[in-house]
Amino acid sequence: MIRGLALALLLAAPALGETSGGLEGRTVTFGALLYEDDRDKPIFEGARHVAEVGPGLEYGLEQEGPQNGWDIVPAYVDISDDRVVIRYPPDSTAYFPEIGFNGYVLDFLVDCVLFRSARVDTELSTGTLSDADLFVEGARLYIDVGGQKYEPATTFAIQLEVMDCPIG
Repeated sequence: MIRGLALALLLAAPALGETSGGLEGRTVTFGALLYEDDRDKPIFEGARHVAEVGPGLEYGLEQEGPQNGWDIVPAYVDISDDRVVIRYPPDSTAYFPEIGFNGYVLDFLVDCVLFRSARVDTELSTGTLSDADLFVEGARLYIDVGGQKYEPATTFAIQLEVMDCPIG
């Protein structure tokens, strides 16, 4: 039994060190964040929703309950190998208030620099999100939708340049 386990671990070892140049198969957490001046003092911090990047939607966000008068705006989030697409339900129309940061954080749970760049995919996006509304830190992508209007069929698409990084 012990020899069988050791052999299985040795056979699996090369796979653990492999790198991937995309997001497919990676574990990601997604949540909303709202702060004025200090990220460490959020006005709203949404639940972290875990998913593995693969075919189909990764998240269907629903309201989570208010914090300081704020709550989640329902949205659908689809992550592919090099893109994040956020869409809003057909019955929604409103405006994201502009504040220090009002948006989404995707954390890909690895200890390496995962993104070379992030930019708005203007061919797929229907909103006015700009590259200035995006920033990356290591394996985290921040999408600031403050000041954006959303309505049925609004789509925010972010094209990512993903670097090789071990899958965690």
